[in-house]
Amino acid sequence: MPFESTTPHHFLSRLAGNWRGLSRLWLEPDKLADEAPLVGTIQLLLEGRFALYLYQTSFDGEPQHGMFTFGYNTTLAQFEASWVDSFHTGTAIMFCTGVEKENGFSVTGSYADPSGGPDWTWRTEVELIDGELTITAYNIDPEGGESRATETILKKVK
Repeated sequence: MPFESTTPHHFLSRLAGNWRGLSRLWLEPDKLADEAPLVGTIQLLLEGRFALYLYQTSFDGEPQHGMFTFGYNTTLAQFEASWVDSFHTGTAIMFCTGVEKENGFSVTGSYADPSGGPDWTWRTEVELIDGELTITAYNIDPEGGESRATETILKKVK
């Protein structure tokens, strides 16, 4: 089991708290578009069954805000999540499902191409190693090509 002696809900409990770090954004494959400080908080909800990550950063000097809600569905044995933010999702909620992985989880959802083309896929990996929380998201184009879209590296504020 990827979480060794812990459960997915124990993993969620380790994420609770205030976080600070750096957010990176790629708008084109392998071409860094921006880098900015990020502050966030992760709250546990409903006796630790879910986590709510609220964060603030900026892109090109403009404030950006977002919310990532996630939890582990014990009935379906999968992680489930929803993303909303002021930059990527517009007025949509992106729903994601996924699996445990070593030191975290990975969830995948899709979003509509604003130009009317086919849907794109968005995969988010959450990893906690030695107190450092990394949240990396990948854009997957309709043909299956994958490229890093965002990466946030955080340390808990004491």
